[in-house]
Amino acid sequence: MQDTIRLKLLGVRGTVPVHGEQFRQFGGATSCAFLQAGDEAFILDAGTGLLTQPVGSFFPDRHHFTMLLSHAHVDHLMGLPMFSPLFDSEGCCDIYLKTRNGLSAQQQVEQLIAPPLWPIRTNAFKGKIRFHDVLPTFRVGEVQVDTMDSIHPGGSTIYRISCGDKSVVYATDFEPADDNPEAFCEFARGCSLLLLDAQYTDEEYLRVKGFGHSTISRSIAIARRCGAERTLLIHHDPNRTDSQLLEFEQAARQEYPGISFGRAGEEICL
Repeated sequence: MQDTIRLKLLGVRGTVPVHGEQFRQFGGATSCAFLQAGDEAFILDAGTGLLTQPVGSFFPDRHHFTMLLSHAHVDHLMGLPMFSPLFDSEGCCDIYLKTRNGLSAQQQVEQLIAPPLWPIRTNAFKGKIRFHDVLPTFRVGEVQVDTMDSIHPGGSTIYRISCGDKSVVYATDFEPADDNPEAFCEFARGCSLLLLDAQYTDEEYLRVKGFGHSTISRSIAIARRCGAERTLLIHHDPNRTDSQLLEFEQAARQEYPGISFGRAGEEICL
């Protein structure tokens, strides 16, 4: 196994997908990333970003994937019903989603992929699909996955994927109570790459406190405390234009040079 991690962002927008010239640079698709850790292929969330690029362009000649879903809100599942590898009879996908409100992973997914909201159920997938609950720690091959609960309405899962001495923390849909959430900072400490929710400005947050998302300023403070080698802020508000994000990014880098705003299509090799 090679101790390397490759990641490609496919969707970094929150809440709903958007399109138009003013969203071209950062993208309008909702949450999704491809991640290759050693010999294992992962998909982080299944928003509309899942459908923006053929999966083989990042994982050539692969039929087995592990999908780590943070939670079952629609913007994180929108791409799943039309993801072509699930209909490939040679395909195999392990889907992890934490049991919540008494509903298993499959039952949560079928809140969306079932009549009357969708014409088929998950049993229409031709590939071998295995649903799993999320444990605090588990392994996928030689890759370790650690998890913690996020602060988000209905619950959400934060993942840390570790391969050798490299690690990625995926923390979308996270509303920390202050600038120093001790449990999260300890969980993410020293990671190679931190993907961190930062949907709102401080002014906007006054109106949407409790919606389950962080602010740009708070996430910058948290990233600094975690000591991540690199941080990408994600889950951009659907109304946030490229020009606004570029302005916010410039200001953020003056506070903390190791931070950027995630862009759809961006590739990172650790």
